[in-house]
Amino acid sequence: MVKHPSLTTVVHAIVKRPPNGMDARTIASMMSKPYQTLMSELSNQPGHKLGADLVLELADLAGSDEVAHFVARQCGGVFVKLPEVVEGGEPVQLACLHAVKEFGELMAEVGKDLADGNISREDCDSITREGHESVTATMALLKLVGEAAKGAR
Repeated sequence: MVKHPSLTTVVHAIVKRPPNGMDARTIASMMSKPYQTLMSELSNQPGHKLGADLVLELADLAGSDEVAHFVARQCGGVFVKLPEVVEGGEPVQLACLHAVKEFGELMAEVGKDLADGNISREDCDSITREGHESVTATMALLKLVGEAAKGAR
């Protein structure tokens, strides 16, 4: 059986230092949990365990996607947050153009970085960033098309 790193450790870190700046005591209060109990659950104190059903709520309250990134990495994948599709937002054609532009920028970065026959750590980071932007634009397009199809029914 494969041993994975602790998800509880990830949740503990985001509650202690939430990206949205919220205080850990406030998060505990919003969960209707005493602060000490929550901290005991997050630090695996004897007799305390964090319930799996609380993980997503804690991540939401902390304003963090790190849980999704962590789980995706452990499963051999990546997490890409989709942009919100708003009523009256950009039409499908503009989303298509944006997706093509992002893919073009990805291919340009790959070509530039392969030119010398060596991909450095910085090159890899640039390609990864462009790749994520390309995937996000493509997924936003697919989500927009799906929303348009729902409206056509």
